[in-house]
Amino acid sequence: MTDLRNQRRLAAELLKCGVNRVWVDEDRMDEIAKAVTRNDIRILIKGGAITKRPEKGISTGRKKKLKMQKEKGRRRGHGSRRGAKYARFPRKRRWIITIRSVRKVLKLLKEKNLIDKKIYRKYYLSAKGGSFRSKEHLLSHLVSDKVIKEEDKKKILEELKKQEEKETKKIEKTKEEKKTEKIETKKKEENKRTTRKKTKSKTTGKTKKTSTKKEGKKE
Repeated sequence: MTDLRNQRRLAAELLKCGVNRVWVDEDRMDEIAKAVTRNDIRILIKGGAITKRPEKGISTGRKKKLKMQKEKGRRRGHGSRRGAKYARFPRKRRWIITIRSVRKVLKLLKEKNLIDKKIYRKYYLSAKGGSFRSKEHLLSHLVSDKVIKEEDKKKILEELKKQEEKETKKIEKTKEEKKTEKIETKKKEENKRTTRKKTKSKTTGKTKKTSTKKEGKKE
């Protein structure tokens, strides 16, 4: 085996990588062994006898796949769960979700003049005390107390459903916009990097030419 330590070192400096990442063509070993100067190694790099191995890294493909599955609602069974019931979904968070939905219904009823200020205040305070489990539970209470009719209950539930659909569509739209923005910014950054590399290579080429011309004039 021929000793190519010097050639590998020079190639690593030119390719701007570590010595272990330098790949050498085994069929052209004698040709590489004869290369002594940097210029000789540059010619071999252009010819494809010496190249740079790709940088090793940890792939995030599996991680992305898992994330997508969890977003769909999969991989969330009893075997995949970590933490207690209220550690995963706290009591306060549950309370916030229920009270907001109940207050939303009360506000809608007040806006449509189905209940007056006095009734609104009464049910608002009872909701604060935790009397209602959900918006449907509140509406069934109002029907049983003969504050509203069964028809009004159905209409309000339909309206709330439409509002929720609109909100979800809005959220999805914003998510898509953010994704497209991220992709565009990445593309712009890549283009900037490529232009910088091109300008650097041009400037280095010009400096080399000028240095060779000066040396020729001196001689």
